[in-house]
Amino acid sequence: MGEVIRKRAPVKDIFADTRTTYDRAVVRGGTFQALAEQRIGPVLAVVSSVEAQIAEAEAKAGPALAALSAENGKADKLLGKVSDDIWNALGRPAVDPHLSLLFPGGIALYTDGDVATQPRRMELLVSLLRTPVHPGLPAGVREAAANAVEEAAALLRAKVEPAMAAKTQLEMLGRVRTALGRAAQMELANLKRLYKGHGLREVDIHEVIPTRGRASGKKGAEPAEPVG
Repeated sequence: MGEVIRKRAPVKDIFADTRTTYDRAVVRGGTFQALAEQRIGPVLAVVSSVEAQIAEAEAKAGPALAALSAENGKADKLLGKVSDDIWNALGRPAVDPHLSLLFPGGIALYTDGDVATQPRRMELLVSLLRTPVHPGLPAGVREAAANAVEEAAALLRAKVEPAMAAKTQLEMLGRVRTALGRAAQMELANLKRLYKGHGLREVDIHEVIPTRGRASGKKGAEPAEPVG
Protein backbone atom coordinates (compact mmCIF):
# COMPACT_ATOMS: atom_id res chain seq x y z
CA MET A 1 0.00 0.00 0.00
CA GLY A 2 1.33 3.43 -0.88
CA GLU A 3 1.89 6.15 1.68
CA VAL A 4 1.83 9.92 1.48
CA ILE A 5 4.98 11.82 2.34
CA ARG A 6 5.75 11.98 6.06
CA LYS A 7 5.40 15.12 8.16
CA ARG A 8 9.11 15.03 9.05
CA ALA A 9 10.21 15.07 5.43
CA PRO A 10 11.97 18.18 4.08
CA VAL A 11 9.52 21.01 3.48
CA LYS A 12 10.56 21.39 -0.15
CA ASP A 13 9.64 17.74 -0.77
CA ILE A 14 6.27 18.14 0.93
CA PHE A 15 5.52 21.18 -1.20
CA ALA A 16 6.63 19.34 -4.33
CA ASP A 17 4.33 16.41 -3.58
CA THR A 18 1.45 18.76 -2.82
CA ARG A 19 1.87 20.61 -6.10
CA THR A 20 2.24 17.37 -8.03
CA THR A 21 -0.91 16.02 -6.43
CA TYR A 22 -2.87 19.14 -7.32
CA ASP A 23 -1.69 19.17 -10.93
CA ARG A 24 -2.48 15.48 -11.42
CA ALA A 25 -5.89 15.89 -9.79
CA VAL A 26 -6.76 18.73 -12.16
CA VAL A 27 -5.82 16.52 -15.10
CA ARG A 28 -8.00 13.70 -13.73
CA GLY A 29 -10.90 16.04 -13.13
CA GLY A 30 -14.13 15.05 -11.38
CA THR A 31 -13.90 13.99 -7.73
CA PHE A 32 -10.12 14.04 -7.82
CA GLN A 33 -10.04 17.68 -8.84
CA ALA A 34 -12.93 18.82 -6.66
CA LEU A 35 -11.47 17.37 -3.45
CA ALA A 36 -7.94 18.55 -4.27
CA GLU A 37 -9.20 22.08 -4.80
CA GLN A 38 -11.00 21.84 -1.48
CA ARG A 39 -8.20 20.38 0.64
CA ILE A 40 -4.87 21.45 -0.84
CA GLY A 41 -5.78 24.37 -3.09
CA PRO A 42 -5.90 26.89 -0.21
CA VAL A 43 -2.63 25.62 1.26
CA LEU A 44 -0.85 25.94 -2.08
CA ALA A 45 -2.10 29.51 -2.43
CA VAL A 46 -0.52 30.41 0.91
CA VAL A 47 2.66 28.52 0.02
CA SER A 48 3.03 30.54 -3.18
CA SER A 49 2.50 33.78 -1.27
CA VAL A 50 5.02 32.92 1.46
CA GLU A 51 7.66 31.70 -0.99
CA ALA A 52 7.29 34.94 -2.95
CA GLN A 53 7.76 36.90 0.28
CA ILE A 54 10.84 34.83 1.14
CA ALA A 55 12.35 35.46 -2.30
CA GLU A 56 11.73 39.19 -1.92
CA ALA A 57 13.18 39.21 1.61
CA GLU A 58 16.27 37.31 0.46
CA ALA A 59 16.81 39.81 -2.34
CA LYS A 60 16.79 42.63 0.21
CA ALA A 61 18.72 40.79 2.91
CA GLY A 62 21.70 39.90 0.70
CA PRO A 63 22.86 43.47 0.02
CA ALA A 64 21.95 44.63 3.54
CA LEU A 65 23.99 41.89 5.21
CA ALA A 66 26.90 42.44 2.82
CA ALA A 67 26.87 46.17 3.61
CA LEU A 68 26.84 45.40 7.32
CA SER A 69 29.78 43.02 6.99
CA ALA A 70 31.79 45.61 5.10
CA GLU A 71 31.01 48.36 7.61
CA ASN A 72 31.80 46.04 10.49
CA GLY A 73 35.21 45.37 8.97
CA LYS A 74 35.86 49.11 8.75
CA ALA A 75 34.77 49.63 12.35
CA ASP A 76 37.02 46.84 13.62
CA LYS A 77 39.97 48.25 11.69
CA LEU A 78 39.30 51.72 13.10
CA LEU A 79 39.18 50.37 16.65
CA GLY A 80 42.53 48.69 16.11
CA LYS A 81 44.01 51.96 14.83
CA VAL A 82 42.61 53.94 17.75
CA SER A 83 44.08 51.45 20.20
CA ASP A 84 47.48 51.67 18.49
CA ASP A 85 47.39 55.48 18.36
CA ILE A 86 46.65 55.70 22.09
CA TRP A 87 49.34 53.14 22.92
CA ASN A 88 51.86 55.07 20.82
CA ALA A 89 50.85 58.38 22.45
CA LEU A 90 51.55 56.81 25.84
CA GLY A 91 55.02 55.69 24.80
CA ARG A 92 54.16 52.06 24.06
CA PRO A 93 54.11 50.86 27.66
CA ALA A 94 54.49 47.11 28.32
CA VAL A 95 52.02 47.35 31.20
CA ASP A 96 49.58 50.18 31.84
CA PRO A 97 46.71 49.68 34.33
CA HIS A 98 44.99 52.85 33.16
CA LEU A 99 45.11 51.75 29.52
CA SER A 100 43.42 48.49 30.48
CA LEU A 101 40.45 50.55 31.65
CA LEU A 102 39.94 51.66 28.06
CA PHE A 103 40.80 48.35 26.40
CA PRO A 104 40.36 45.50 28.91
CA GLY A 105 41.83 42.50 27.13
CA GLY A 106 42.52 44.57 24.01
CA ILE A 107 39.93 45.64 21.42
CA ALA A 108 38.07 42.31 21.56
CA LEU A 109 35.59 43.78 24.05
CA TYR A 110 34.39 46.08 21.27
CA THR A 111 34.93 43.96 18.15
CA ASP A 112 33.86 40.48 19.24
CA GLY A 113 30.33 39.29 19.85
CA ASP A 114 27.05 40.21 18.19
CA VAL A 115 27.56 42.85 15.53
CA ALA A 116 24.08 44.20 16.28
CA THR A 117 25.29 45.41 19.69
CA GLN A 118 28.74 46.56 18.59
CA PRO A 119 27.67 50.21 18.10
CA ARG A 120 26.61 50.29 21.76
CA ARG A 121 29.94 48.86 22.85
CA MET A 122 31.73 51.43 20.73
CA GLU A 123 29.68 54.18 22.31
CA LEU A 124 30.84 52.93 25.69
CA LEU A 125 34.42 53.41 24.53
CA VAL A 126 33.53 56.94 23.39
CA SER A 127 32.21 57.67 26.87
CA LEU A 128 35.38 56.32 28.48
CA LEU A 129 37.59 58.32 26.13
CA ARG A 130 35.77 61.51 27.01
CA THR A 131 36.34 60.80 30.67
CA PRO A 132 39.98 61.39 31.71
CA VAL A 133 40.48 57.84 32.95
CA HIS A 134 44.15 57.94 31.91
CA PRO A 135 46.10 60.85 33.43
CA GLY A 136 48.93 60.52 30.90
CA LEU A 137 46.84 60.59 27.74
CA PRO A 138 46.81 64.02 26.03
CA ALA A 139 43.36 65.56 25.77
CA GLY A 140 43.76 66.07 22.04
CA VAL A 141 44.48 62.39 21.47
CA ARG A 142 41.51 61.37 23.61
CA GLU A 143 39.13 63.70 21.79
CA ALA A 144 40.33 62.69 18.32
CA ALA A 145 39.93 59.03 19.22
CA ALA A 146 36.47 59.61 20.71
CA ASN A 147 35.31 61.48 17.61
CA ALA A 148 36.60 58.78 15.27
CA VAL A 149 34.97 55.94 17.23
CA GLU A 150 31.72 57.89 17.56
CA GLU A 151 31.53 58.42 13.80
CA ALA A 152 32.34 54.77 13.09
CA ALA A 153 29.68 53.65 15.58
CA ALA A 154 27.06 55.80 13.86
CA LEU A 155 27.98 54.43 10.43
CA LEU A 156 27.83 50.86 11.72
CA ARG A 157 24.48 51.44 13.43
CA ALA A 158 23.05 52.70 10.14
CA LYS A 159 23.94 49.35 8.55
CA VAL A 160 22.86 47.23 11.53
CA GLU A 161 19.23 48.29 11.55
CA PRO A 162 18.24 47.33 7.95
CA ALA A 163 20.34 44.15 8.07
CA MET A 164 18.81 42.95 11.34
CA ALA A 165 15.31 43.81 10.10
CA ALA A 166 15.89 41.74 6.96
CA LYS A 167 17.37 38.87 8.98
CA THR A 168 14.44 38.86 11.41
CA GLN A 169 11.95 38.86 8.56
CA LEU A 170 13.67 35.87 6.96
CA GLU A 171 13.70 33.97 10.24
CA MET A 172 9.98 34.59 10.78
CA LEU A 173 9.11 33.63 7.22
CA GLY A 174 11.21 30.50 7.60
CA ARG A 175 9.15 29.46 10.60
CA VAL A 176 5.95 30.15 8.69
CA ARG A 177 7.26 28.00 5.83
CA THR A 178 8.01 25.15 8.23
CA ALA A 179 4.49 25.35 9.68
CA LEU A 180 3.08 25.36 6.15
CA GLY A 181 5.03 22.20 5.41
CA ARG A 182 3.32 20.44 8.28
CA ALA A 183 -0.06 21.80 7.21
CA ALA A 184 0.46 20.69 3.60
CA GLN A 185 1.43 17.17 4.70
CA MET A 186 -1.67 16.92 6.89
CA GLU A 187 -3.87 18.06 4.03
CA LEU A 188 -2.34 15.47 1.72
CA ALA A 189 -3.13 12.78 4.29
CA ASN A 190 -6.65 14.15 4.68
CA LEU A 191 -7.06 14.24 0.92
CA LYS A 192 -6.16 10.57 0.66
CA ARG A 193 -8.72 9.71 3.34
CA LEU A 194 -11.36 11.70 1.47
CA TYR A 195 -10.54 9.93 -1.76
CA LYS A 196 -10.90 6.57 -0.05
CA GLY A 197 -14.12 7.72 1.59
CA HIS A 198 -15.50 8.47 -1.84
CA GLY A 199 -14.76 4.91 -2.94
CA LEU A 200 -11.71 5.66 -5.07
CA ARG A 201 -9.23 2.81 -5.44
CA GLU A 202 -5.84 2.91 -3.74
CA VAL A 203 -4.03 2.41 -7.03
CA ASP A 204 -5.91 5.33 -8.61
CA ILE A 205 -5.32 7.53 -5.58
CA HIS A 206 -1.57 7.03 -5.81
CA GLU A 207 -1.56 7.84 -9.47
CA VAL A 208 -2.48 11.30 -8.20
CA ILE A 209 -0.72 11.48 -4.82
CA PRO A 210 2.99 10.58 -5.11
CA THR A 211 3.78 7.29 -3.39
CA ARG A 212 6.29 7.32 -0.56
CA GLY A 213 7.76 4.34 1.28
CA ARG A 214 6.66 3.42 4.77
CA ALA A 215 8.63 5.03 7.62
CA SER A 216 9.86 1.62 8.78
CA GLY A 217 13.60 2.00 8.34
CA LYS A 218 13.58 -0.56 5.52
CA LYS A 219 15.33 0.01 2.24
CA GLY A 220 13.38 2.51 0.19
CA ALA A 221 11.84 4.24 3.20
CA GLU A 222 12.47 7.97 3.57
CA PRO A 223 15.21 8.94 6.03
CA ALA A 224 14.05 10.72 9.17
CA GLU A 225 14.69 14.43 8.71
CA PRO A 226 13.39 17.46 10.53
CA VAL A 227 11.03 19.74 8.65
CA GLY A 228 12.70 22.80 7.17
